[in-house]
Amino acid sequence: MSNLRERCKHERYGLLDLIFELEERIERIDERFERLLEALGKTRITGFTVKLQGDNMLSIIPGNSPVFTATPVPATSAPSTPPTWESSDTVNAPVTVDSTGLVATVEIPTTAVVGTGFTLTVSYTNADGTVATGTTSQTIVAAPSPDITSFTIAQTV
Repeated sequence: MSNLRERCKHERYGLLDLIFELEERIERIDERFERLLEALGKTRITGFTVKLQGDNMLSIIPGNSPVFTATPVPATSAPSTPPTWESSDTVNAPVTVDSTGLVATVEIPTTAVVGTGFTLTVSYTNADGTVATGTTSQTIVAAPSPDITSFTIAQTV
């Protein structure tokens, strides 16, 4: 830019020539900016796939601690800081998160109300300010009846 100032001071170039030169420089900057945005877009997280580890029906019961994993979308991207998790029901489904922010455990208390639904949401803010989220909705179910392993036959007559 100082070079342009010098040219203006010495009036070697006309004002119109300076305007054309500035337009060319702005176009080159725009091209660089577009390439940078394209490169950022390849690593920007657009969302999360949230999955329950293990058997769904057996783990969402009172007294259990189901574990959920969040996989960034695209899968080749990685958060630069840990994502955050929220539970829609902090009483029946409080959530704790590991240091990566990609694994969450729900500590379902033994007093949890069967039939209660809750939603887990994982959120991450990209460097460009866009927010990526992922959710899963679950319902607390009753523990399955124990398997019958034997029985006794008694004659009553």
